[in-house]
Amino acid sequence: MKIKLKNTKLLFLYRSILFKNVKFYTDNNKLRNIVNALNIKNKKNRIMYVYDEAIKEINNYYREDLCKFIDGKCIVQRLNNSNHVDGCCYRCPIVTDKGCPSSNFACKLIYCKTAIGNMKRLNFNKVYILKCLSISQRLVILTDFFSTREEILEDCSKGILRTILKYLFKRKYVI
Repeated sequence: MKIKLKNTKLLFLYRSILFKNVKFYTDNNKLRNIVNALNIKNKKNRIMYVYDEAIKEINNYYREDLCKFIDGKCIVQRLNNSNHVDGCCYRCPIVTDKGCPSSNFACKLIYCKTAIGNMKRLNFNKVYILKCLSISQRLVILTDFFSTREEILEDCSKGILRTILKYLFKRKYVI
């Protein structure tokens, strides 16, 4: 069975078990990545696809290097003559001397006032591909700071309770 997708208003229905054997299609280029996500029936593969597409979307929105890194220091660190050099304002535990090894959606949404300047910030709700995920999965993606891509994807597939427990007990894996 094929269903033509015209808008994103009923995405919560399309994720349900009723549409497990349905293949979606669209003529709208803006909805193409959403339709591709809905057609991926494996939960982990869909989460991975949605996450990667959301990262692409945020990278396309902010095409330039907002932090204006030179020799590992951002614009604020250079203005303040800071000795702190690692490419992260928040002293991330996973950052290396070569910068951030992760492509973390939550971290990418946080930009300081100096870096963002007069640019308009990207609103989380305007990344429509994320509507292919459940509310708890979106919450994990939005709040899982300083984690690698693999950890975020695992947290999304395991659930919000696991993520909360992980942070409460400050252990890498709780369950």
